[in-house]
Amino acid sequence: MEKSLIIIPQKVDSSKAKNLYKEFLFAWKKTGKKEKIQWSIDSTKLFGKVILRRGRGFVEFIQYLTKNFGIELFEFGKSAYEKRVISHLQNRSSKLIESIRNGLKHSRVVIKNILYLLKNKPEETGPVILLGILGFFVGAGIDRSDAKTWYDLDGGVPDLDIAVGGLGNHRSVFFHSIISAAVLETMVFSMVNATKIIHSNLPEKHDSFWDNIVNKTDWATAFASGACTGIAYHLLIDGTIDGRKALTDFPFSMPMEGHNAFFVTNAVIEGIDITKKGKID
Repeated sequence: MEKSLIIIPQKVDSSKAKNLYKEFLFAWKKTGKKEKIQWSIDSTKLFGKVILRRGRGFVEFIQYLTKNFGIELFEFGKSAYEKRVISHLQNRSSKLIESIRNGLKHSRVVIKNILYLLKNKPEETGPVILLGILGFFVGAGIDRSDAKTWYDLDGGVPDLDIAVGGLGNHRSVFFHSIISAAVLETMVFSMVNATKIIHSNLPEKHDSFWDNIVNKTDWATAFASGACTGIAYHLLIDGTIDGRKALTDFPFSMPMEGHNAFFVTNAVIEGIDITKKGKID
């Protein structure tokens, strides 16, 4: 068998793809009906859990903002009452600058650690980073034919609504919301679970692709995180610089600003959830 740790990033030729498909069918047919039904149930539950996790994260974020806004408002009012507004604002500015510095310092540490891993464990770190980048462009898209700026991307998961229903279906609620991201995450981790179920039923001499999926699952987290980041990015662009087209199948009418707010809100919800991929309470 091949010794590569992760086989996903490699180019899969047609003969290898056919062989993988045959191996999957062989193992799937040998898998019991009870296990298949349980996998289907677990996948459905997983979708519900990742949707709820996103909603819970957004609610907690709003609560955090509300709480801190209330505290800041109270402290400002107190400083105004005590006639020390200038010193209060100076203090808050200093703390903001300190927070930014700490964030930059943390970012440098993260980058340093990534470079260290790439240098000392390239066979493990490289494919995971590659999958994260690949996932981002799968989610965001790579089409720049109608780009307004260098960071404007079209295509990706959200614009699959065009492939499904044509241009008239562009900006469908299903594809241009956290629903598409939740579906993608569910599909990725359900595939991992399915592979674990069928693995013991594979031919004795099977491709190492299956072993890599079972033994090394951080590729799934990397790809899902990257793809969902890409979806969030795409929705943010659709709600700002590309904010000229409304949702096609929204249940009620609202002004263009409402549609843009929908895209941006969904982008924020997905952005908050990025670090939680694969984590189910």
